[in-house]
Amino acid sequence: MVDPASLSPRERRLSLGAIYACVFANGVGMGLSLPLLSLIMERNGFSATLNGASATFGAIAMIVVTPFIPALAARIGTGRFLASCYVVAAISLVSFRATNDIVVWFVLRFTLNAALQGLFLVSEVWINQIATDAVRGRLVAIYASIVSAGFFLGPIIIQVLGTTGWAPFIAGAAAMLLAMAPLLAARRLVPPVEHAPARAMFGFVLRSPSAAAAGLGYGAIEACAAAFLTVYAVRLGSPETEATLLVAALGLGNMILVPLLGWLADKVDRRWVMILCSTVGLIGAALLPLTNGAGVPALALVFVWGGFIAGLYAVGLAHLGSNFKGGELAAANAAYAIIYAMGVLIGPSLGGIGMDLWNPHGLPVVLGLISAVLVVVIAIRTATFPRPSPG
Repeated sequence: MVDPASLSPRERRLSLGAIYACVFANGVGMGLSLPLLSLIMERNGFSATLNGASATFGAIAMIVVTPFIPALAARIGTGRFLASCYVVAAISLVSFRATNDIVVWFVLRFTLNAALQGLFLVSEVWINQIATDAVRGRLVAIYASIVSAGFFLGPIIIQVLGTTGWAPFIAGAAAMLLAMAPLLAARRLVPPVEHAPARAMFGFVLRSPSAAAAGLGYGAIEACAAAFLTVYAVRLGSPETEATLLVAALGLGNMILVPLLGWLADKVDRRWVMILCSTVGLIGAALLPLTNGAGVPALALVFVWGGFIAGLYAVGLAHLGSNFKGGELAAANAAYAIIYAMGVLIGPSLGGIGMDLWNPHGLPVVLGLISAVLVVVIAIRTATFPRPSPG
C-alpha cells in the first residue's frame, strides 16, 4: 500500500501522469472501437441486435479477466503488466481491419477489451492508493475526465479519417502506444498491486451498494450510448460523420463537467451527487427524441447529459476508495470493474433490442429506464443509511 504522504511533489506528478495515461489509452480504445465497429457493421447490413451482441462480447472479456488481474499484475510486476496491456490493445485494434470475418471480430473484441480492462483496473487501484480523502473526489474526477478525453478522441479520429481503410485503426493504435510514455517515465514508482482472495470481491456489493449501482448503471448507459448514439442519428437522417459528433459531445461533456462534480463530491455526501447524476440522466434521455438527434440542440443536450452520467462512475469510485484500504481496496476495485463490465455487457444488448422493437426511439427509452432505476436504488439506500454510514 502506497502512503500518499511519502511521495514527493515530483513523484506524485509522475505517478498521476502514468495513471492518467493508462485511462487515456482505455478511453481511446473504447471511444474509437465502439462507434467505428458499430458503423461498419450497420453499413454492412447487420441487425442492431447482432451489432449490440458484438459490443457485448467485449464486455464478457472484461468480466472474465477482471478477477485475475490483481494476482497477475502482482505476479509479473505491475509495470510489465501495464506495458503488455498497451501492446495487446494496439495490436487487437489494428487487426480488425485485416479481416471481415464476424467471428474473428468477436474474438478481437475479447482481446481488445481484456487489455483495456487491465489498464483500467490497475490504474483505478493506483489512484485510490495515492489519493487522500480530502481530495479523492477531485483526483478521481480528473481521472474520469481523462478517460473521457480519450473517448472524445475516438469520434474525432472517425470524423477526420472516416470509417473505411486502415487509417482510423492505425491512428487509434498509435495514440494508445504513445500513451505508454508516461508509464516508462514513472516505472520506478509503479506500486505492487496488493490483492485479497477473489472471494473478498463478493462482499463489495453488500458493503457499498450505492457505488455498485453507480458502476453498473454507468457501464450500461455509457456502452449503450457509445455503441448506438451514432446509429440513432443515422437512422434519423444524419450522415455518418455528423452522427459521430454526438459521441464527441458525450466525451467533451465528461471532460468538462466531471471535475465540477468531483469537487462537489468532496463537499457533500457522495450518494446525493450520484442521485443528482442519475436524475439528469433520466431527464436527458427523455429530451433526446425532441432534438431529432441532430444539430446544436442534440449536441448541447448530449454534452450536459454525458457529463452527469460520467459523474456516476467517478463519484462511485471515490465513494469506494473512502471505504476500502490495502488488499481490500484491490478486491473492491476488481468487483467495481466487474460490475461496470456487467453494465457494459447488458447495455448495448438492451439498446439494440430496444431499437429493433421501436426504431429508433427505443434507445432513449432504454437509457431513461436505467437512469430511473439508479435514482430509486441509491435514494432508498441513502434514506435507509444516512451518512456517515458506508454504502
